[in-house]
Parts: sequence; structure tokens; C-alpha cells
Amino acid sequence: MDVEQPERVSGGFDFWVYGLHFGGSGLAAPWAEPLIARIPAVAARYPSLQQESRILSWVAAQGYPAPPMLELMPPGELFDSPVQVMRRLAGITMARTMTSAPWQAPRWARRLAAGHVALHRLPVPDWAGRSLAEQRLGLTRRMVAQDPDSGLAKALERIEPILPRLEVFPPTVCHGDFHPANLLVEAGTVAAIDWTDAGIGDRHGDIARTAWLFGFAAVVARSGPQRLVLRALAPPLSRAYLSSYRRELQVDPARLRLWMPLQLLHAWAVAVAGEQGFFGPTGRGSQFSAELADWAERQFRLCLEDLP
Repeated sequence: MDVEQPERVSGGFDFWVYGLHFGGSGLAAPWAEPLIARIPAVAARYPSLQQESRILSWVAAQGYPAPPMLELMPPGELFDSPVQVMRRLAGITMARTMTSAPWQAPRWARRLAAGHVALHRLPVPDWAGRSLAEQRLGLTRRMVAQDPDSGLAKALERIEPILPRLEVFPPTVCHGDFHPANLLVEAGTVAAIDWTDAGIGDRHGDIARTAWLFGFAAVVARSGPQRLVLRALAPPLSRAYLSSYRRELQVDPARLRLWMPLQLLHAWAVAVAGEQGFFGPTGRGSQFSAELADWAERQFRLCLEDLP
């Protein structure tokens, strides 16, 4: 039975996300706790969810603060799309905490860095994981397959020669989208959610993504006042994050620049996919406009000129 009314949870970009809470004497204990169900818009996401669930289960088993996985149901078992079920963690997003008290934002950026360092220090599983670079290029490759003559296709050709330079040994476990909106804060603890883009690879790709997203948030902000706040916060937050991370682990600026074209190409692909309705009726992909695609394309070309 339902202990609480199921609720639609905000935050899913190309997923429906629901909060659930069941009760009953026949339930195993983990299923009686508050749960999150994530349902992608298309059944084809199932293989990606399998890999994501495996990495998520691994990091949670190592004691890293992440939502424990309960079940991944294949397409057709409940709906046409697969269903990923995990325990729901308490807390509010770090992004909400930062914007509600901007004067405390640098302190939270340092906490973000500490969580990122802890993730990158985890042991790497002995099974082959998703390449972080290929994971970041996944959407671009899907868009290019639909339109081989597009500008994205030509941009992907420019990226291919860079890929061997992105591989490192030993690799690390990377979240792939580690930013304040994907971190939950509760009673002094910080937990990472939304492991959609997780992979195994160069931690500089993870660091570059996080540092870049502070500025990108200001570009995609919906309202004028929100955009102004984020533009003012982005530079000090990025500096606080990077300086805190460097105190624990070495960072190579040249490798950060090497990863930047992949971040911009992904943003460009997201904008194109959103315009084409690729993300289905989840309601958020359509936020990305032609103006964002033009911006990402310009920044991508500039970024290529700055490669080490």
C-alpha cells in the first residue's frame, strides 16, 4: 500500500522522477523506506541504465554517500520504459543552499571539492566500466547518427583525434556531472545523486565538467535576476572549488583545457536534441533553444583553438 501519495520530483532532465513510499507486512525492509523511481522517456536507455546502476552500486558499497540501488526493471516489466528504483536520500540540493545564502556559497564550493576528491580516491572496480570520454560523447554520437551531414558531425570529426590523449592509467571512478544541483545536503553530510553520466577515466574530465558548469548555469538560467546572481557567483565558486581540490590532489591545467571541447560539444548536442524533441515528453529538454546551440557552437570552436 502507499504510505504517502506518490509525488513527481523535479530535477530529472530526460527522466520522469517520482518519490514513493510503500508499506505492508510482506515488504522487505529496504522497500519500506522512502524510494525514488527514475523512468527514462525511451526504452533504448536500458543498457545505459544497467551500466549506471552498476557503478552506483559499486560506489555505495565502498561507503561513498550515494543512494543505494534496489532494482532495475527492464522495459516491458512495468512500462514500455525501464524503471530504476533506489532509496531516497533526505536533504535539499546544494544549489538551493548556495542561492538562498550567496555569502556562504564559497564554503559550499569547498565542500563540493571535498566530496569530489573522496570520489576520485575510491578504488576502481576490476570490471570494465564506461569510458568517461565516450559517455560524454554518447548524445553527440546519437545526434550524428540521425544527421550525418550536420555541424555536430563535423565537430565530432574534430574531436576524434583528441580522444587517445584523454585516456589515463590508472583511471578513476568519475560522476560525470558533479555539480551543486546533483548534491544533497542534510545535517552536515553531502551525498551525490544522478549518476547518469558516470564513467571510469581521467578525473580531469570530471573536474573540468564541474568547473565549467558554474559558468554554464548562468548561461541557461531562466530569469534575468537569477542569471545575474549566477554570473556574479560563478567565478568565485569555480576558484574556491578548484583551489580546495588542489590542496588534496594535483590538477594539471593543460588536461583541464583538453577536456573542455567535450563539455561544449555535449552542450551543443543537448540543445539540438532538445529542439528535436529527442528527450521525449519529460518537459525539460525543450528548454534548450537555438540560441544556446549557437552559443555552444561558437564556444566549441574557440575552445579548439586553445588546446594544449
